[in-house]
Amino acid sequence: MATLQKIRNRAGLLIIVIGVALLAFIVGDGLRSGGTLFQMSNNYALKIDGEKIKAEDYHQRLQQLQEAAEANGNHLTDEQRMQLNNQLAEEYIQSIALEKEADALGLKVTPEELIALVLGDGVSPAYQAQQFISQLGINPSDRNAVQTFLEQISDNQIAQLPAEQQGQMRMIKNSWDALLRSVRNERLGSKFNAIMTRSYAINKVDAQFLSDVPSRDVAVVRTPSTILADTTVRATDDEVREYYNKRPRMFIQKYPFTRVEYINVAIRPSAKDYSDALALMNKTRTSLLGASDASTITRNHSEAFAPEYYMSGQELRDIQLPSSLVEFIESSEVGAVNTPSIENDSYSLVKVMAKKSAPSGVQARIIVLDSLNATKADSIVGAINGGAAFADMAMRYSADPQTKAQGGYIIFQDRMGMPDTTLTEAMATMQKLDTLYKVPVGRAFTSTLGATKVIMQVAKAMPEATKYKIAYINLPVTFSEGTFSEKYSTINNILASGKSFDEMAKEAEAKGLEVVRDARVEPTSINLANIPSSREAVSWLLKAKPGEVNEKVFRCGDANLVVATVKEQVPAGTQPFEDVKEDIRDYLTMEKRGDKLATDLEGKKFADLDGYAVAMQASVDTIPSVSLVARGSVTPMLSAHAMTTAINTISKPFRSGTEVMVVKPLREIKTPVGQSQEAQLRQQRRALGQGLGYRAFQQLMRDMDIVDNRAKFF
Repeated sequence: MATLQKIRNRAGLLIIVIGVALLAFIVGDGLRSGGTLFQMSNNYALKIDGEKIKAEDYHQRLQQLQEAAEANGNHLTDEQRMQLNNQLAEEYIQSIALEKEADALGLKVTPEELIALVLGDGVSPAYQAQQFISQLGINPSDRNAVQTFLEQISDNQIAQLPAEQQGQMRMIKNSWDALLRSVRNERLGSKFNAIMTRSYAINKVDAQFLSDVPSRDVAVVRTPSTILADTTVRATDDEVREYYNKRPRMFIQKYPFTRVEYINVAIRPSAKDYSDALALMNKTRTSLLGASDASTITRNHSEAFAPEYYMSGQELRDIQLPSSLVEFIESSEVGAVNTPSIENDSYSLVKVMAKKSAPSGVQARIIVLDSLNATKADSIVGAINGGAAFADMAMRYSADPQTKAQGGYIIFQDRMGMPDTTLTEAMATMQKLDTLYKVPVGRAFTSTLGATKVIMQVAKAMPEATKYKIAYINLPVTFSEGTFSEKYSTINNILASGKSFDEMAKEAEAKGLEVVRDARVEPTSINLANIPSSREAVSWLLKAKPGEVNEKVFRCGDANLVVATVKEQVPAGTQPFEDVKEDIRDYLTMEKRGDKLATDLEGKKFADLDGYAVAMQASVDTIPSVSLVARGSVTPMLSAHAMTTAINTISKPFRSGTEVMVVKPLREIKTPVGQSQEAQLRQQRRALGQGLGYRAFQQLMRDMDIVDNRAKFF
């Protein structure tokens, strides 16, 4: 029962752990279980290589994800829900791809092996499992305590608990089950990677290359083929079609999509809204001028603060207060209030409540006392103030290993992630350490942080700076109900006309509204284009028929109104030729212009690279250490010409992708290998092996036959 009580007491700490565990490989056992969620003939959310994931199973796991994400009181937006949905779908695909390949290779993770990974029996324990158990207050190295925990979260044990406790325990069990699936898949993946790293060989040519690696310093002139302005050089329709037909794998469309058209009203504040906001800020300014306690005014605004602490001008800039306001603060007397200024659609007010000259920061030391040493606090303080070294006392008495190792100094990361020891007054106050600014430098004192007793000391005060106590109010200018009603009435009247979408679109354009003619949404789309909170519109569009117009105006977020229609439902398979033909034409045209430019340049027969540089509207650059291994800006074609052209000889102009180049090798360097050929081979095998498993698995994922049916249900 002690273990169960620990679980209950620490359940609040598990919110983050539960979320992380459920966001890990959520899928695993039970993929095929379940009955019927929606009474439909095609009752599956995903079909992966013929294996159907029933909508009920998918919905259950998605609900677990959402409940875990909202366990700390947050409310998920439509975008966040869709992100979880997409992540869950991806994890189903990954899990099934891994399981299928593991079955074919004879790989498996036995129940005994899984338990060993949890307990650390003969293998390194799974970190996430150890962390999860620790969060429950259970020692992960205590086998009996872990076994007791596993018994407590069994279905039989949970069923015997009072009803009010069962929900909490089932959430913990769901999180644990998801974590075990993650551990299992991670172990299975490591076995797959181990096989992949041994499934290739380095041939004799590679071995010979490793034993004597030449490189060259090369002068090069390069230019994009677009400098050829010859409009007669253009890919023909037949060439575009031939390219498309010969490369079907380049144009695979794994998922269906919906081609849509829509009218969008992005609601903005009217001139009257701006005028009303300014009037309110002027009224607030008058109140702020006469207020000795600014908090009575700032508390009436959602974006405002009037802290008790002081900040330097640099600190005000660091919190991204507008530079114009910082300049006003630094140049004004106490009591001054600026004239309302607008920046990024927000009016801002600031009052200089007080100013002083004080240390810009302090360096502090701390000794964290456990219950045993807390009774010695006064004698430790007395010893330090009597001349004992703080670092020695910290090493002897502190319960915090980090600060103990740092001589007691409090070290944290600054905004750039670099270690810092300077606590500003604002930082100290927010951490309830403001006493540091009230005691003399070098004087040790006792304090409490929560229930923990500590001894602190200001080790050093930084140079003085002018610091300011301010009150700040920010008022974003938003549209009024009247402005919204006017915009809504405009688009609703267009929709209510009952006309075809084309006719509605023409009317909308005449009224200055945005009309988008050729957009697309997919099952994975979080929003319609860049319109926030438009998932409801996306969900309808994925299920609607071509030509259908929704009978209502979609309100997307707070500031967008949308009327949408389906233009075409495009199935999975191959991307339509009409969608890609212009991209193909541009690519082929670039290649043809590059080839023509290279031919034209070859005919000029320049004697040096400077001549080519003038003709190519470029300059001569030098690239050091070019070898047969293409890297960075050194393309394979550039590398090949650089290594096969004779030293101090100018190559023929050639095309490399969308560029035209001319190279001149300047010198060749024989790089000493520094180690035996066998050692280099081992090094290369390791380097190749590290990436091979990942690439192989990604290829497996690409080859999976996937039918995404989620739009019917979610």
